[in-house]
Amino acid sequence: YCRKGENPNIFFLLLQRLSQRPTAEELEQRNILQPKNQADRQAEVREIKRRLTRKLSQRPTVAELQARKILRFHEYVEVTDAQDYDRRADKPWTKLTPADKAAIRKELNDYKSTEMEVHEESRIYTRFHRP
Repeated sequence: YCRKGENPNIFFLLLQRLSQRPTAEELEQRNILQPKNQADRQAEVREIKRRLTRKLSQRPTVAELQARKILRFHEYVEVTDAQDYDRRADKPWTKLTPADKAAIRKELNDYKSTEMEVHEESRIYTRFHRP
């Protein structure tokens, strides 16, 4: 149904877009749309807790893991002192000027267009950076 004065092409384009939208069930499965009522949501949470608790109770003990040679402890542990040092990394890319960035992009584009080996049929998929 299209009102008088409206463009029918836009109407059909919107109708086509709406038909491609995922269903409510698909959105719920992807945790995008929450279940409609609180009781369903609480029941789902209880079920997840029950399943996870069951999995945790069935975990093998340390002795079983050692017997199956999955877990092994060394009897000797070496501990040394380390001096305090600055763990923050130097971030040189934050100090680049726009001219530096443009030069890097140009160098990448030149490399991709002249030196980089690309199959002839795949050349159309090579991504070049803006100048």
